[in-house]
Amino acid sequence: MRAFSGIVDLPALLMVLGSVFVIILANGFSRRGSLVMAHGLLMEVALLFLLISLIPLFEDPINFMALPYMASFALVTFALAGLVTIMLSVFLPVTQTLPSSDKPKPVFRVAAIAATLLGVGYLAIGNTTLGAYAGPNAVVFTLAMLTLVGTGAWRSAKGAALAVLANQLPNIAILGLVIAISAAVLDIYELPALLPLLGFGLTVAFLTTLLRVILLLGGWAKDALDSVRFVVTGLLISACVVLALVAQSLV
Repeated sequence: MRAFSGIVDLPALLMVLGSVFVIILANGFSRRGSLVMAHGLLMEVALLFLLISLIPLFEDPINFMALPYMASFALVTFALAGLVTIMLSVFLPVTQTLPSSDKPKPVFRVAAIAATLLGVGYLAIGNTTLGAYAGPNAVVFTLAMLTLVGTGAWRSAKGAALAVLANQLPNIAILGLVIAISAAVLDIYELPALLPLLGFGLTVAFLTTLLRVILLLGGWAKDALDSVRFVVTGLLISACVVLALVAQSLV
């Protein structure tokens, strides 16, 4: 049993259960609405928790001493979120026999978004300062891409501009990570220059993932993140960590 003791990490369990409660709250405690949202959102929330854990590591090389703990915590969170998603699919599938859910009152959506922002802020402050999650370069890049994509979405689909924007947010995250990794490879022998570059990519991914979670909780977007982009994002995040470790070994 000791070999499996990490899978019952209490903070990770509380984070996943808290996420489930926020999803239920956002849907006004509707069973059908909560199940539909949980199936698509839980793993994205786990990805958000992963980014919250990783970003502080890229502030200083010495912070990578905490990588084993951070990696273990993030993987346990993913495992628990995946387990809850599987259990929901098996024991509480979304079927036609479930009563259709009415649109929840705005107060439930607002409360869920507020709870999410407070929870994310609390976790972020527990790791480092809030400024680490809003680096100027990452914020400017994210805002520029949001403006570009948002303008195009508004002109092409005025009635569903936010839904289109939410669907493009993972692409912005992938683009930010690819740009960061491409630039960091050139500085593989310069760890002080490499870490901020990789941190830029992770921060872009964090900001876009947080915004997407907010849009989904607020009901402005419905579509879940497809598995291809989810896996690509995870692989790029892993590549950032591997590059940083390789750079440390070369110093």
